[in-house]
Amino acid sequence: MSFKPGTTSRRIAFAFAISLLLHSLIMWGSNIQLPHFKSSLPPLTAKLEALPSAAPAKPKHKAKPAVQKTVPEPVPQTGSPPQDIPLATSAVVAVSAVVAASDPAAASATAETGTLAAEADKAVERTPLPRRAQLTFAVNKGTGHFRVGEAVHTLEIDDGRYVLHAVTKTVGLVKLFKSFELIQNSSGSYSKYGLQPEQFIEERKERSGTRSITAEFDHAAQRAHFSQGGETVLPPDTQDILSIMYQFPPLQNVEKAAVSVSNGKKIERYEFEIVTDEEIETAIGKLLTVRLSKLHTPNEEGLEIWLAREYRLFPVKIRFIEKNGEVTGEAVITDIHVSEEQGVRNDVAN
Repeated sequence: MSFKPGTTSRRIAFAFAISLLLHSLIMWGSNIQLPHFKSSLPPLTAKLEALPSAAPAKPKHKAKPAVQKTVPEPVPQTGSPPQDIPLATSAVVAVSAVVAASDPAAASATAETGTLAAEADKAVERTPLPRRAQLTFAVNKGTGHFRVGEAVHTLEIDDGRYVLHAVTKTVGLVKLFKSFELIQNSSGSYSKYGLQPEQFIEERKERSGTRSITAEFDHAAQRAHFSQGGETVLPPDTQDILSIMYQFPPLQNVEKAAVSVSNGKKIERYEFEIVTDEEIETAIGKLLTVRLSKLHTPNEEGLEIWLAREYRLFPVKIRFIEKNGEVTGEAVITDIHVSEEQGVRNDVAN
């Protein structure tokens, strides 16, 4: 198409088309929802590594309707109740991420502690993680390829400690009308049982200002403390909305898995349906994945996560679903770099 000067009517038509595009961006820009996901790491070596034992092949089956959800039972909290935040948006992570609260459990703190201690004995040894990794995602509106943002995740493991850092922000034309940046940090210990978060920090930067929240996880006392007030019993399997992407429950010989997740303001338990051997198209080629679908009612946000079986079960696609069933957006992998060296666990660290 040529944009050389032409007639007055053509110039007016072209100006109108540009104006229409910009106004459209303004109209839906305020509704953009990004996933919750350091700066670039030093150059790393990409390595394809099959993990057949991490998610054994099973006959394909159709995912059950999302309405077939077992209602989650969040652990009762003390202190002032925090504002509900969708796990899928962390707002989030949307992880946010990622979730609407349901009926509180009626167990006493003493009974809860006994139950948690029993659950702790069920820990399963995990597949080793690399010492360093960096994943980059394109954030698209809906299920199309209209890019509205970018997310970069970095993982560093050293002497039995891990740090996960994620930055998600608007890019391109969208950034002109909705500047948004979400910074998340998850840190804690790393053992043969995987990641155990001890602190989660989230910072949201918008033109209106910056807001931050912090959650501290005291595993010895089995308590979680939140910067916005309140504390609650800490289940031993608790992950935050960032670490859960890299520390999902063992997926061997199961069709459903439950997990406790904190968005920095509370802890809730959710159930995911597991579908193995699903192939998806990405910028780095076709990937064989395990798909995790959060079971939810028609009036709750949904979340789907695809883990790459050939890349240490790292997340390669994340989909966010509104209460009305509409897909708000997707984060799809565009680049993966991992170090060949494995992260040192705390049970073998000097």
